[in-house]
Parts: sequence; C-alpha cells; structure tokens
Amino acid sequence: MILDDFHAMISEDAREEHENGRYRTREEAIEGILCGYLEEEQVITDLQLSPYQKTNSGRQAMKVSAHAFDEKNATLSLLVVKWERNNKLVKMSRNDANRMFKMVRRFYRNAKIGMYKEMEETDTAYTLAQMIYERQAFISTVRIYLVSNAIIDIEPPPDGEEEDTLFSYDVWDIDRIFRLVGQAGSTAETVIHLRDQYDSSICMMKMQAEHQKYDCYVGMMPGAVLARIYDEYGQQLIERNVRSFLQAKNAINKGIRDTVRDEPEMFMAYNNGISTVATWIEADELNHGVVSVHSLHGWQIVNGGQTTASLANAYKNNLDLSQVFVPIKLTILKSNQNKDRIIAYISKYANSQNKITMSDFSANNPWQVEMEKLSRRTWVPSRQRVRWFYERARGQYLVELNRQSTTARKKIFRSENPKSHVITKTLAAKCMMCTMQKPHVVSKGSETNFVKFMELVDAGKVPFPNEKYYKHMVANVILFDKCDRIVKNLQLGDYKANVVAYTIALAYRLNETEIDLDKIWAKQDIDEKLELLLQDLARKVWEHITHPIVEGTNITQWCKREECWNLLLKRQGIIVASIEEDEDDEA
Repeated sequence: MILDDFHAMISEDAREEHENGRYRTREEAIEGILCGYLEEEQVITDLQLSPYQKTNSGRQAMKVSAHAFDEKNATLSLLVVKWERNNKLVKMSRNDANRMFKMVRRFYRNAKIGMYKEMEETDTAYTLAQMIYERQAFISTVRIYLVSNAIIDIEPPPDGEEEDTLFSYDVWDIDRIFRLVGQAGSTAETVIHLRDQYDSSICMMKMQAEHQKYDCYVGMMPGAVLARIYDEYGQQLIERNVRSFLQAKNAINKGIRDTVRDEPEMFMAYNNGISTVATWIEADELNHGVVSVHSLHGWQIVNGGQTTASLANAYKNNLDLSQVFVPIKLTILKSNQNKDRIIAYISKYANSQNKITMSDFSANNPWQVEMEKLSRRTWVPSRQRVRWFYERARGQYLVELNRQSTTARKKIFRSENPKSHVITKTLAAKCMMCTMQKPHVVSKGSETNFVKFMELVDAGKVPFPNEKYYKHMVANVILFDKCDRIVKNLQLGDYKANVVAYTIALAYRLNETEIDLDKIWAKQDIDEKLELLLQDLARKVWEHITHPIVEGTNITQWCKREECWNLLLKRQGIIVASIEEDEDDEA
C-alpha cells in the first residue's frame, strides 16, 4: 500500500462511518479515525473525543478535537485534527499549522478562566473545559498534537513555559501515521546499519558456551545512538507480540530525565538496560570473545521500551546524551522454531519485577489464534458476503489488504472485510469484560483491561473459543457499538467511555434475559426494546458517576474504582457481596 491508497482508504472509511451514523459529520469521523490510530498504536492512551470549534473571529478562534489527561504525570494532551477536504494528498502550509496550534492554546487559556460556565452542559467539550478550570493547578505539562490527513512538512514549535506550565508540540501528519500503522504489519526485516547510519558500533562480549538455539552478547550502547534509532524507527523496534506491555510512552520518565540532566555519567550504573533480539548481526572480531557490532538484522527491543522512549524524548528535547550509556543484552535466535515463545519468555523474565506474566504476551496465545481462525471462516448471516475481521496482532488488517495483488482484489477484500468490521483484541477484551461486569477495570484503559482479561483466559475463567463463543463475542461488540452511539446521541457530555462500560455491565446485571446474543448475531443489530433499556440505564449511570461519594472527586479516577461499581449496584437495590479490587492495579 502506498500513501495515496492509505489517504483514500481513510476518506472512504470516514464517509462510511458518517453514513452509518457513528459520527455526526465526516469531519468528526476523520477525527475519530486518525485519533483512533494514535490510541491503538499507544502514542497516546485513554483518548476521549471532545470536538469543539469557534472560528467566528481570527483572534478568538478556538479548536480542539480530543484530549487525554494523565493524572499520575500531571500531563494534559490536547489534539487538534485538521481535515483537508481534498480527494488528493495536499500539503499544509506553515501558517495553517501554526494557526491550529494557536487555536488550541487559546482554548486552553480560555478554559483556565472558566469558559465552561458559558458553554452548554451537553457540549462535547464542556467537561474538558470544566476539568481544565478545576484542575489547572495540577497540570504541569500540556502536550499539543496537530493531526491531519494532509502532509505537514514543518518542525513543530519549540517547547515553552507559560505560568509554570510546560507546553510541548508534536505533528502527526498522514505520512507519519501511515508509517506508524504500516510498519506494524510490515514483514520486512528491520536492519540497523550502526556504522553507516549512525557512525557508531557496539562493543559486546559473546557468551562463551555454544548453543544450537541462540548466541548471546552483552555490552553497552551510546544513549544518543539508541535515541536516534528510536526516533527514526519508533514502534517498529518493539516486537509486536509484546509491544503493548512495554508501555514506551511519549512522556519522559522523570527518573530517567533527571539522571540524564543532572548525573548523565551515572546512567549506566542506575539503569537496568535493554534486552534485545536479532536474527543475525554483522560484526568485526576483536579478541577474547569481544566483537564490534556494526549491523543488526531483525533487531527488536523486547524489554526496555520505557528507557528507550524516554531517551528518545530527552534527545528531542535537546538534553545532552554524550555521557549516557545503556547496558544492552543481545540474543541472536538461530532458528525460527519456537521463536515467538522464546521472545515472550525473554520479556517475561526481564520484566518479572513488574509482575508481567506469560498471558501478557498474547498474540500467539492459543486462545487468540483460535479467535482469528474463527473470524476468517465465519460469515455474517446476510445476503452480502461479509465477515468480521479479528486482529490478534497489530496491523493484521493492513497486512492482509496489502497482500491482495490487484486493485480489484483489494476492493473485494474491503467489501468482504469492511473496516467497520475490524475487531482488535483490545476491543474484544473491553466488550467481554463489560459482559463480565467489570466496568471499573475497563475504565482503567484498553491495555490494563486487556492484561486483566488475558489473565482470566490464562486461568481458565474464560471459555476456549468455539463458533458459538465467537458469534456471541461479535454480538457483544455490536451491543457495545450500539450503546456507544446511544450515549453519544443522549449528549450527556464527557465520560462517554465510562458511561458505555457501566451501562452494558449494568444491563447484564439487571436485565441479562433481555440480551439475546443469538438474535443480535442473526440481525447484526439490537432490537428497539433493548435500545430503550440502554437509554434508560445510561441516564442512571451518568447520574451515578457524576455524583461520587466525595464531592470534587475526579470522575475519571472514580470510575476506575470497584467502589464506584459497587455503589451503583447498591443504588439499584442490589446487595454487593465483596470487593475484589487490587488497589495496586489502579492506574
């Protein structure tokens, strides 16, 4: 797939999403699709769409499309999406890009002085504006992202400080998103030419014992080189089987940042380093088992994503990395046999201090493999030849689309596997955890919820998939999507994701007999009676979550607590037996 095809696919998807009623306008559909890619690829987590635009005056113009608030790191992410209404790729001018950044900053400044008081409570950005006003003292960093289906060939503005708040900027144009998404499913081997590309090499000592399965090397890598490699290749370096759990977030880890800034010479002593794998290397033999590695083929970072991403951000923020060196372990896998299992074990034991289990590394988990097989052979009961496409690994849909050799075959593939029928494994886990009445876990975010779900799979508490289970899972995805639209149409304001999760969980608790999954599968929709039930429960849920026990409690954090779910049940007259929540998992 080339960039023009990707651009055309996004435009077509936006048209379909709008016509299907998922979004009110095509512009909102574009916002949802582009922001969805960034969330799926873990560029930003727990995104909430909050479109707002005021363009009646140049000096008063404001715009924001989505946001995410990381309370732990006191970081507010504000995204603005610029949709270029053109069938062909166009470039955005520097002036237009800077204007978009200014509109977001103006929204933030006006929100700080109480703009929400003049807004309608049903406005999609009302709660965002209110949250900024009420929690401005707790926000230390505002990250502004310009996202577009245009090509933006400019550098973002430099970081700046305003009233003790750090402002940083980033640009995600269609080319960068295409590379981010496209590399996920790329079958091409990542080759890092250290000597030619980075004027560097890595001195490493080889494990003396010979083993038929692998060779192992240990050494140290210049921090600046690692940062530059990650800056260029990004998530492509992360083995997709485990990338979701490395949590290589964009924010600079405070400890790493402080060490790089204040004690760079101590980084080697303080940091545990990175564990990596490769298919083969090019190296010069030195002596006594020491080699100088100058090329890495099929190189993947399986542990140390946070270290790597944090150094990359330190590099982008112009911190001096000349004295920073990173411990590195390199494992060369000599055979493809059991390759994925070995990589998963390397990650598991390297991460043992973080309680990461084998169930985390799930792409090749038998449960996930069987779900994929069922999705490929199970067709929707309709006159059209259509099926749901289950992604057990990131980027599978694009990989399969790219494998179609002609334009005609690509068209057939898309008609049989509409983009609206793609089910990611995190979406499936979210829907199933709602049915298992764990909305507080779902509210902790896609990745945390997915880990919990796979722990239940690993413990045998989730049935091994068969055709009936698969169809019921799809029915629950349809139910989830329909509930999402119902809540959006009710215009309750923000916290839509929380309301949807709690509404479905409450429906299962109070009215499970009204949820006929076989009927939903057969109809590929829910009936009017169930729709009215969801509307009623959604209003009750909204009233509940916006009235926590302690007035002034952050609603998003409140929804992550099992106490919130138990109180909702009590308010419905249901006796709650026990509390299972592990406070350490709340995030």
